[in-house]
Amino acid sequence: MGPGAQRRRRDPGGPPVLALRAEPSDGPASRALWEEYMALVAARLPGFEPTEEIFATPDAFTGPGTAWLVGYEGGDAVCCGGLRPLPEDGVGEIKRMFVTAPARRRGHGRALLAELERLAASGGCRHVRLFTTEVLVEARGLYESAGYRVVGTVPDGDRTDLWLEKPLPGSLYNARSTEGA
Repeated sequence: MGPGAQRRRRDPGGPPVLALRAEPSDGPASRALWEEYMALVAARLPGFEPTEEIFATPDAFTGPGTAWLVGYEGGDAVCCGGLRPLPEDGVGEIKRMFVTAPARRRGHGRALLAELERLAASGGCRHVRLFTTEVLVEARGLYESAGYRVVGTVPDGDRTDLWLEKPLPGSLYNARSTEGA
């Protein structure tokens, strides 16, 4: 799915249920989703203080190799996520992925993740990484089912945070590594 793509219900006659749009990461819909995301984090991790190192700033999603998407269902902003390049050549990072509670379990997170991965691959990334915490069980399940594997752990008090990574299909690196196998 490309920018502005829509995902349809399983019923082929049903209306589109998710439209992904490139938008400013500090726009009104993005800010509202961010506030809801931070409320969820505060409820799941009492006492946790969000930092720029963990979540980045809206400026991290401007410039070459970046993307910021907001997903809409029926005119309502229901999910968001961003992509930024890492200093390591060919590696992108997915940040701030979030789906509102009423829109969960509809495939929106999976569609958003797939589009961010597609954008990363089209921008030359061979791998994507993301940072999450063991407390966000639903997110970890999504990432695992999408092919992400733990590549690092960060103990932080009573919880453990996780670095996850996935090789992107179709990259030159992956094509070379499977030749002769």
